[in-house]
Amino acid sequence: MAQSVPRTGTIMTALLTALHLAWTALAAVVVPRRTRNPASAGVWLLLVFALPVAGTLLYVLAGWHDTRTAACAAETRTRHPLAALIGCGCGTRTATHNRIDPLHNGSNAFAALIASLQRATRSIHMEYYIFRNDRIGRTIAAILMRKARAGVEVRVIYDAVGSWRLGRRLRRDLRSAGVEIRPYAPIRFPWFTPRTNRRNHRKIVVTDGRTAYLGGINIAKYYLDGDGMGKWRDEHLRIEGDAVADLQRLFLADWARSGGPRLDPAHYVAPHRIADMRPMQIAWAEEGPSRTTLADAFASVIHRAHRTIRLSSPYFMPPPCILDALRIASRRGVRVAVMIPTCSDSRITDLASESYAADLLEAGAELYRYDNGFLHAKLLVADDTVASVGTANMDYRSLQDNLEVTAFVYDRATAASLAATFDRDLEHCVRIRPDTWRRTPLRRIASDLLRLLSPLL
Repeated sequence: MAQSVPRTGTIMTALLTALHLAWTALAAVVVPRRTRNPASAGVWLLLVFALPVAGTLLYVLAGWHDTRTAACAAETRTRHPLAALIGCGCGTRTATHNRIDPLHNGSNAFAALIASLQRATRSIHMEYYIFRNDRIGRTIAAILMRKARAGVEVRVIYDAVGSWRLGRRLRRDLRSAGVEIRPYAPIRFPWFTPRTNRRNHRKIVVTDGRTAYLGGINIAKYYLDGDGMGKWRDEHLRIEGDAVADLQRLFLADWARSGGPRLDPAHYVAPHRIADMRPMQIAWAEEGPSRTTLADAFASVIHRAHRTIRLSSPYFMPPPCILDALRIASRRGVRVAVMIPTCSDSRITDLASESYAADLLEAGAELYRYDNGFLHAKLLVADDTVASVGTANMDYRSLQDNLEVTAFVYDRATAASLAATFDRDLEHCVRIRPDTWRRTPLRRIASDLLRLLSPLL
């Protein structure tokens, strides 16, 4: 009888060991299939082996990706390689007739947006990562409620994590006024899914199916007043013309994804009389065939540049395809100028980005730190001929996890205007040079170690 306890313990140990090995073997089959980067797959497998429960949960939340690729329809293939790439991933064509107004910073963006909301007579569709219950948030909410009471169809999607400060009372007031408002992916403990880590980072507004907005600016007063980091510097676009239809269709797809009824896009796209020839194409990233479209498109723009590349991003931890493209471009003689903030709202990501910045400097690229507030603009301009403005940061979270949207503009005048804006911002930057950049050995080591966690930051 005394021997039964140790014997039982031995059997339990053997069973747990067998279960551990079987679980690791299963992970060895699943992880390389879902995570195509060998280094990342190796780290995830090691984590699952060392911490089976915690490692598996973390992988499901942050590492699980849909690896489906897009089958390119014949109508998406064009002579323009970038347009073909985006068409393959997102199914959008180049929209030819558009009027594009760059809106620098919150004051310009909110003034234009409020004017469009007040003029709306049929429909207002809004989608934001952050919608705050503050001065600007309440101003816009009041307009939405007034329009809904007047019979305008008003629909709002907000990210459940990014807009946690929206508040129940304001949501209740919006619904009471007739505004249809839905959260994207609310977190419900303990039913965590891969969707929990994939936030809706898009910022889209479409009014009457005629006018659209997209870019980096959320609904929050710090875009007007600043905060502890100073004034927020950002880029946004106001669009009229052919491209509005693609943004309207994207919003309606997200509406259905958020639990709303499926709506016919034909009822929410209005004809226009825009004759301006300003070609552009709407691209996005989400789980499925378009997952890598933005990363691939950014890398393609960089690879095809001959003279200059201007890039700004608040967070700079790019996947290998983009980092390698920037390094190669610099080494083949292209002027590569990268602008990042002096400090962001995350000290951890600031420290991790230093490792990537060091790689750029080693390749001969120009690195600038914006020192006049917080740089939040997501901008890429190549050769003053192609430009992108949107919601995606140059980091793993935006390009591998979140729902994002970006406009690629093939109009020289607009690209040159955005390039000029970038150059004006250089006046408020400090250039970082390899021979004068001083980092302590401890900071360098910490930066390199945090780089390993870039996909999770």
